[in-house]
Amino acid sequence: MSSPAKRTLVLTVDYEIFGNGTGDVRQHVTEPTERMCRIAEKFGMPVTVFFEMEEYLLFQQHREALQRLLGYDPAAEMRRQAADLVRRGHDVQLHLHPQWFEAGFAAGEWQLRHDRLTVDALFDNQEKTTAFIRTRKEGLEEISGQPVNCYRAGGFAAQPGGRLLQALADTGFVIESSVVKGMSRGKPHPLDYRGAPAGRRLWKVSDEVAQEDRRGPLWEIPVHSVMGRRYHQLTFHRLMAKFSKHVPKERQYEMMDQLGVKKTIPGLLSFLRQPVPIKLDYHNLTPGTLLRMIRRAPPPPPGDEDVLVLIGHTKEHVNDAAFEEFLRRVSMDDGLAVTSLGAIAAGLASAPLATPPALADRPLMTLPA
Repeated sequence: MSSPAKRTLVLTVDYEIFGNGTGDVRQHVTEPTERMCRIAEKFGMPVTVFFEMEEYLLFQQHREALQRLLGYDPAAEMRRQAADLVRRGHDVQLHLHPQWFEAGFAAGEWQLRHDRLTVDALFDNQEKTTAFIRTRKEGLEEISGQPVNCYRAGGFAAQPGGRLLQALADTGFVIESSVVKGMSRGKPHPLDYRGAPAGRRLWKVSDEVAQEDRRGPLWEIPVHSVMGRRYHQLTFHRLMAKFSKHVPKERQYEMMDQLGVKKTIPGLLSFLRQPVPIKLDYHNLTPGTLLRMIRRAPPPPPGDEDVLVLIGHTKEHVNDAAFEEFLRRVSMDDGLAVTSLGAIAAGLASAPLATPPALADRPLMTLPA
């Protein structure tokens, strides 16, 4: 008798400082990433690191000023870490926040372009968009020493996405992973993923990430989520991740403004009742809650592989013990396996058109001798 198929998990983390340009690369990016990956290595599990390339390029451009200001070179530390993580069996893929493109730096502060929050908003034609994606992909491949074939949009903002998705397809990407089913918002990152294919683990796309096109050149593998209410997000883990002393005060105030939290009691109650997708976010949920959500996820439809993408953010990693406890529980569950998004992309690229490869027997990771 054959063994039952395993549910495959992908541990992704967005590797970046804060969206308003605040934060310290050592404190909010490289040091928490090192702690996370060391913990994952105890269990033979790879982490897929979505490396924010646009930030890196500006850090490199202003490295002399940043060296004087910070006492170290942020770009050099990011570059060394990315190459080291790949050598240790982890996965480094492309992440872009377009507001960093051509941003200014003066008096120790970044002036980001918040009028340009999607890749499609950067240029007025496909040729320039494709060249932009190609240089970022090739640059990250040079840094990491591995193929870059997966992409995540900053702020999940992959819409409208027509030029973005064409550029990804033209430059050899296989997977796009920005959709969170049920997510919908206006400014500053307008998007609407409420129409994403229901019950699907992955689907092919061409010019719209939330719409299946069976002949599309790319696979969309969403961050797994279930619908809930905002009050379900009021967990200790989430509040610590978002509002601890680790997070700059200006960023905390900005988050409150962006959420539109009302200061009256009726307004606050109405806000807390709003429907929202609850992501498999291992920095915002307890190990027990994560495991329950993973185990309760309904089986995929015939033809889809049983893969669930989890997410975290380096700047929100404040609790090593909780992360280790979650991975320990996963390692003890014979029905779960962990792989990288890059490994899945390699399988998808070699599979027949519109046929996902088998993931259940994929090894966890290969550790150096």
